Amino acid sequence: MKAEPDELAPAEVDALRAEGLISDDEAFALKKCWYQYRPEQYIYDKFGWTPWNGDDDHPGQQQIIDAYVLALRQMHERDEYEHGLVSACDLQYWSPGETIRNWIRLEAGHTVGKTKLASGLVSHFFDCFVPSIIYTFAPTWPQIKSLLWKEIASDRKRAEDLPGRVLETCEIKTEDAAHFAQGRATNDAGGKGSERVHGQHGKFLMFVLDEAEGVAKFVFDAVKSMMSGGICIAILLANPKTRTSEFYKCRLLNHVISYRMSCIWHPNVVAGKEIVPGAVRRDYVRDMVEQHADLVDEHNEDDLTFDLPFDLQIGGTVYPSGTIWKPDPEFLFRVLGIAPLNISGNTLVPVGRYEAATKRAEPAYGDPRAARIGVDVARWGDDAGTVYLLHNGRVRRTHQIWQLDTIEYLQRIKKVALSLPDDVYSLHIRIDGGGGFGSGIIDLLRIDDELIKRFADFRVFEVHFNATRSEHGEYYDLATEMYAQAAETIKGICIDDAPETLQADLCERRYDWRNVAGVSVKILESKREFKKPNRLGRSPDDGDGFVLAVSPDFLFDTGNWSDALGGDEFDAGQSEYASEAVRVASNW
Repeated sequence: MKAEPDELAPAEVDALRAEGLISDDEAFALKKCWYQYRPEQYIYDKFGWTPWNGDDDHPGQQQIIDAYVLALRQMHERDEYEHGLVSACDLQYWSPGETIRNWIRLEAGHTVGKTKLASGLVSHFFDCFVPSIIYTFAPTWPQIKSLLWKEIASDRKRAEDLPGRVLETCEIKTEDAAHFAQGRATNDAGGKGSERVHGQHGKFLMFVLDEAEGVAKFVFDAVKSMMSGGICIAILLANPKTRTSEFYKCRLLNHVISYRMSCIWHPNVVAGKEIVPGAVRRDYVRDMVEQHADLVDEHNEDDLTFDLPFDLQIGGTVYPSGTIWKPDPEFLFRVLGIAPLNISGNTLVPVGRYEAATKRAEPAYGDPRAARIGVDVARWGDDAGTVYLLHNGRVRRTHQIWQLDTIEYLQRIKKVALSLPDDVYSLHIRIDGGGGFGSGIIDLLRIDDELIKRFADFRVFEVHFNATRSEHGEYYDLATEMYAQAAETIKGICIDDAPETLQADLCERRYDWRNVAGVSVKILESKREFKKPNRLGRSPDDGDGFVLAVSPDFLFDTGNWSDALGGDEFDAGQSEYASEAVRVASNW
């Protein structure tokens, strides 16, 4: 298996064949090698259309092709390295131990060319990697036949010298039984049927999930099981309408790379004329803005506001480029390719704010001298303990813990604390004390001489989520106020390497209103409700660990809500910097 194709262009191959120096079969093999890492050239030469180009901030078809080529190169290099054909110093695209992101996930607005792109990549993979097995999935048979396979059949019908025949049954067949492509609908399996797609393993495998938001979970599971070896690519495409589908949930997995193609940045829309035939036009964006967006004065990441890179005329009014608009849910998925929030205004952490924090390169604030650790202790067999660290404006999960004893929790927490830079002198550890499960951990931490000596301001807080509401009177209990205050903290911090479950824990946990002494206050959805099958079906372990870490200090400075002790009852005079550390930390 060769990591680099032969550098003999198709025109040169045709010249050699015309002179009788190579056979037709040899010419086909040489062209196949040349095209392997040049899918955009293959698409143009064979089908006569050019993938449109965007940039890193506003990707187009070419950026998805680049990710596809990189994954192919990396898998070939890894294969050669593992078989001893190349050494580590010869590697150009992959490093030993590196995760290859060969699941390419694309969420897009309408008519930007995602299905056309997939059709070109299916043909490219089928023709350039032989023998290959390709499965394409969509929720229904009409979606299979009328969308992706319509494009595949149309392209291959006008091309010459391509292997196999495209059948009405949405298949490409060749004389080699191990080289084929098939389209399948997934809505007739009754929630089962993974055996219908399990079991295919080969040298080259491709899976395309079109309209992936409606594709059943068993298909995702089956694809994952078949992509355990060989050269394997999965392409997932959707106009995203919800945040509960497998398509949405898989976006944070390490082997998945995600792209979003917005109608706003399509060449036809930017130029105001048709450059890409049959694709979205500016008229569509104008009509959607008129019907599904409101003028606002400033950007607000909570509302996913947007502006346009061109002047827009609606009726007799011209809105200059840079005018700020607030989209409604329909505009989000039809134009911007963004999945609207599942539930409307009854959550404390807005999705837009959370996603901005996961993408933020540098925090807006933070103190390198102070750190906060939040620990949610697992209670039941399926629950997981979590440890989150906030330091210098960045928060991340450091540990996820299942059914471990007190000493093992202590060791993991100490490992996090002692790995902090030497100039960190203020460390507060907040531990969920509900039900008494965290008491043993708390007692051991409070008498730990190594931590007491290491940090001038060392405090351990036993936190009770169901403690009485604060003096501010807006929230029913501590859990509600911690989630609300965490939502404020998220405005300026960076969330690093967010686990898949964190967004749902923060952004989909609802609140309600309760009357207390004639005053309506917010109350967070209980864990019991959140864990029901018709809700999230699990405990919000990541959410609770996260809010323990990022909530501001003032929430824990009242004996009604928590109990805090440092090793020797912290004295601000023991460090010339300690009082400043507490002051800065209190402003988070």
